[in-house]
Amino acid sequence: MTSRRQRVAYYRAHFLESLRDDGVICLECGALRKMLGTHVLRLHHMRLDDYRERWGFNRQTRFVAPDTAERLRRLALTRELGAYGSRENLAKARAAKRLQDLPRRRQARLQISESKKALYASGWQPRRYRKVGDRTLRRLTRKAVDTKRVARETGLSIDQTRRRLQALALLPPHRPRRRIDHQRILALRRQGLWPLEIARRLRIQPSRPRPIRQRRVADNEFLAAIRRGGSTARIAERLGVSRAYVIYKTWYLRRHGLIAPVLRRGKPQPGQRPETRPGHRSG
Repeated sequence: MTSRRQRVAYYRAHFLESLRDDGVICLECGALRKMLGTHVLRLHHMRLDDYRERWGFNRQTRFVAPDTAERLRRLALTRELGAYGSRENLAKARAAKRLQDLPRRRQARLQISESKKALYASGWQPRRYRKVGDRTLRRLTRKAVDTKRVARETGLSIDQTRRRLQALALLPPHRPRRRIDHQRILALRRQGLWPLEIARRLRIQPSRPRPIRQRRVADNEFLAAIRRGGSTARIAERLGVSRAYVIYKTWYLRRHGLIAPVLRRGKPQPGQRPETRPGHRSG
């Protein structure tokens, strides 16, 4: 009795070893069975889903001995049991089985940890622990100054490569961002100064205004901006809208006759005679 309790305690501590080649050991009582579903349901009044959740197995883990599973598979092929189901049901079942994984269970965690151990044993290292000599960095810098290419060839991240090159004086040092006195900005704003005036007084480079996606411009304002001229990007920056809105607004006003149409070469307008090339006779 003591040996059986010790065996059950051992398999509970190493639950993956309960899935043996000759059968499956029940972690509730220690019995060895070829199929565990009926035994757990009749003797312990548990379903297999509850059994998996209690002992940490994944949802797709099968509690059937390998030889029994192979015998059942051959029996199903002999009786052609797969012909009674449609391909759509089979595809749905396979998709549902792929989704029934729970990575937080003990079995999945153990499998992930074992794969990580094998990966580290093969010599793999994460980027933050990779060792690259200064001589290698100098050689790669002479060959290609691009930081991304050096990072790609050494296996380091771009930030690690940039810091290493700055430490070796192969790149200019990092410029710390200038600290801005927010209290002074608020004081100048209370005095009635506009943001551009505050930026000039504090010698801050103002950022370009971002386009407002919900902004709509009146036709007169848009036509005035078109008359001033400039590219599509320049007009969009001037009005504070996106380039796509400028293109759409131009098409809309041209369609309603507020903007002159674009004359394309080779396509005469209605009522206009086609141009003839010099020395060409129209037949």
